[in-house]
Amino acid sequence: MVNKKPKGMKTFYKISAQEIGTVVIRKRKIAKALRRWLRENGFEYRYNYFVTY
Repeated sequence: MVNKKPKGMKTFYKISAQEIGTVVIRKRKIAKALRRWLRENGFEYRYNYFVTY
């Protein structure tokens, strides 16, 4: 029997805006940059994140 190393948690960031649709992003820094860009340009957006095991 081979012991498999646990893969750990993965966090996904979901951002929805009328201008871009719904985007699911894996990288936190990219999600933060997109939210900042939307905020600076006056776009309304919804933000959520979820974790998978």
